Amino acid sequence: MAQDATLSTDLDRDRAGQEPIHHPEELSGWFAVGNKPRERWGTGLEYERLGVFTGSGQAIPYAGESRSLRAILEELVRSHGWTAWREEGRPIALSRDDTWLTLEPGSQAEMSSRIHFNLVSMRDELCDFVSVLSQVSAAHGISWLGLGLQPFTALDAIQWVPKARYRLMSAHLQGAGGHGLDMMKRTAGIQVNLDYSDEADAGAKFRTLMGISPVITALFANSPLDDGRPNGFMSSRAAIWQDTDPARCGLLRFALDDRPLFSAYLEYALDVPMMFVMRDGGWLEVRVPFRNFIRDGYQGLTARMADWDLHLTTLFPDVRLKRFIEARCADSADASLAMAQVALIQGILYDSKATRQAWELVSRLTWEEFQAFHLDVPRRGLHAEAGGRPVLSLAAELVAIAREGLGRTAAATGTADDALFLAPLDIILRDGESPARRLLRLWENSMANDPARLVQHLAQVNLDCYKC
Repeated sequence: MAQDATLSTDLDRDRAGQEPIHHPEELSGWFAVGNKPRERWGTGLEYERLGVFTGSGQAIPYAGESRSLRAILEELVRSHGWTAWREEGRPIALSRDDTWLTLEPGSQAEMSSRIHFNLVSMRDELCDFVSVLSQVSAAHGISWLGLGLQPFTALDAIQWVPKARYRLMSAHLQGAGGHGLDMMKRTAGIQVNLDYSDEADAGAKFRTLMGISPVITALFANSPLDDGRPNGFMSSRAAIWQDTDPARCGLLRFALDDRPLFSAYLEYALDVPMMFVMRDGGWLEVRVPFRNFIRDGYQGLTARMADWDLHLTTLFPDVRLKRFIEARCADSADASLAMAQVALIQGILYDSKATRQAWELVSRLTWEEFQAFHLDVPRRGLHAEAGGRPVLSLAAELVAIAREGLGRTAAATGTADDALFLAPLDIILRDGESPARRLLRLWENSMANDPARLVQHLAQVNLDCYKC
């Protein structure tokens, strides 16, 4: 039976956060609300895939009665028990059993997982999502790629998802950096979300994750093609992000210092220009830093808690803080690599010894060396260097640290050791070949530059490292 929901999550946020904000100090306890004891730490996954036509590899449109993203969404609602969340009658998100399917601006499909307390249950949710999406889409001649960039379709040829939020966001990003619209419409990534116990714990995790984020980018680099040709990058997605609105994207220098995280991130976020607020179910443009919005208002509007919550979702650093920590630095990839990334980050950040060891790998880099490292990775991937040290060797140490961290966590909690999910990374390290470099090799050889062969290869539901 088809189901529709009458409220969007953004409208829920608008209605739930009516409390006014009079002074920035009223936000000082915002991030501490996310504090959780160790036994309640969970992990979340946000996993994007690129929709393409199976025969040509060209990006699919949102609109259309068949062979479109909307047609797939309507079928999932009609026949597979999903609930649609609509804007002006059009489905813009689906939910089922606390799993969300949301849409990025260029019709990328994103799974937002439930909170999981073991990786086997996350694997099962991911496997179910990718399998159902692939099966329904196949009848429309559509496939879904675990890839960081649309490989064959130019920016202007990609149709916008009709969300009012994206119209306002695109207007802002078009004038802030050279590749904001490419980021919105052409890229796909993987995001891992983790908990913290208090500000000190959050700070240690955030600093470590920011420090190793270029290594993660290199290890999972997977966007080497543009318009059917090598584009000179291992992760063109990362390069695109580096040329998108520097006020809200990229590295955060304060994250690598010893300053208390919650207050430092609060000050950073207060000074980033806003994009919009929601009032009475409608979107209104706002173009001042949040600090100014609290002090002066904007065209008759005054600041509310819901506006702050929304504003935090418009900040896009490589590692983001809300009431949990988000790793945002990796290209989309095969589902088995998505699980490998979760295991890698969880193994490092949910074991305090592993967190310290991972930080020590990069702690001696100067800020200038770290910036150079960050800029080198999109083009050279695992062959980049960090202060003269090959990233490949750093990646190998990180995987070893994560494996030991997962083992200690399993022993301490009496749970299964999730280190088996690191298996795809062992192959990458053994061959010294990121997903991007492997794809380039296949593209020039066995795929013979054929888009259909590339789609067939990348659209596979591949969790064959595990019992699925």
